[in-house]
This record gives sequence, C-alpha cells and structure tokens, in this order.
Amino acid sequence: MKTAILSMVLACATAGASAATSFAGVPVPLGSFLGMHQVKEASWKNGVLRVQLQKAEVSELVYYTFIYHGVCSEQWHKPEAFNKMGLARVEVLDAAGAKGFAFDGDAAVCAEMGSMGKKFGDFIGGRSSRCEAGACAKRN
Repeated sequence: MKTAILSMVLACATAGASAATSFAGVPVPLGSFLGMHQVKEASWKNGVLRVQLQKAEVSELVYYTFIYHGVCSEQWHKPEAFNKMGLARVEVLDAAGAKGFAFDGDAAVCAEMGSMGKKFGDFIGGRSSRCEAGACAKRN
C-alpha cells in the first residue's frame, strides 16, 4: 500500500515538473507538443524556435525525428494556426545548450515535407547547419 502511494506521489511530482518546464513565448501550436518530446527548455524569438532537449547529445536521428514528428507534423495537423506563427528556423540543442543542429524551414517547407513520405532525411539535412558552443551557424 505504501509503495503504491509513493509511486503515485512520484508520478504526480514528475508530471508537475514537466508542466513547469519553461517554454518562453512559444506559440500555442508548437508549445502544446514540446512536453511530449523531452524538451527541457524552449524559447521563441523573431520566428526562431530554440529548444534544449533532455539529452546529453543530439544525434542526427534524434534531430531529424524532432523536426519531422515534432515540429512539422504540427503544420500538417493545424496548418492555419501553424502558418500564422511565422516559423523560420528551429534550433535543437543538447541539455547543456552547447551542441546540436538548426533547421531553416517555414510552414511551406514543412508542408512540402509532409507530402514526401519516408524520404525526409536528405530534405531536412539540406536545410540544416550545426550548432557549436551554443551558437548555430547560418546555412549557406
């Protein structure tokens, strides 16, 4: 009985911590899904969504999956709201905010990706740049 109660208390505390995660100014169509994708922090400024994942390292697979299933899938499900946000770039960083990748793409790019099926890796890669020491390079 005590174990069950302790488990319930821990589950509530974990859910409360997730709900308290900082998503500073992130528009609703994006902010609503971030908690499901191990996001530690997120911010929005001038069309740039910058996230820190709860991961020591952001691999290309994690990054591609986050862009495809996290960000762009919101455009496919809620296109009108997504289009109004003015998304231009997504920066995905590790838990320390030091390394990761940046994706240069707006609602139209996400819509195009949605019609491609499973061949999205090269599509995302062609619109990406690396982030080092917390700074994300501009794509050439």
